[in-house]
Amino acid sequence: MEPVTITTAAVLGFIFTKSSETLIQKATEAVLNKIKQLRDNIIKPRLQKYKKAQDEIEKFDQGSEADLKVLETYLDLEMIEDKKFAEQVQSLANEINKEFEKQGQGSNVMNVYGGKAYQQNQNQGKIYNADTITIHEKP
Repeated sequence: MEPVTITTAAVLGFIFTKSSETLIQKATEAVLNKIKQLRDNIIKPRLQKYKKAQDEIEKFDQGSEADLKVLETYLDLEMIEDKKFAEQVQSLANEINKEFEKQGQGSNVMNVYGGKAYQQNQNQGKIYNADTITIHEKP
């Protein structure tokens, strides 16, 4: 999986899902402002030019779950085409993640995509999502 895909999946997971509200409720004012800035001032304006992405954002704004796969596709495209934008998203997402880590609330994050749950523990390095995990250990 490419780093851009990992970034977009993680970013969209905590700014465009209702299940992330529990984590967001525990966030400090500084983190809330960063999440709002990332969602409303950086990502939303870039995705508004895509009809399908705009529809998903409107669903989220009206209180429904957005289809993260649709948003991820368009966000990936924008990040691939504009490296400066990708760095801006990555930087702000890392700041948000560090704030959660400081508070001890980011040590166990679970994102659900398409009926599958992905759990991420101790998010201090790169995050890799996998459907199966093989441990090569001798019995």
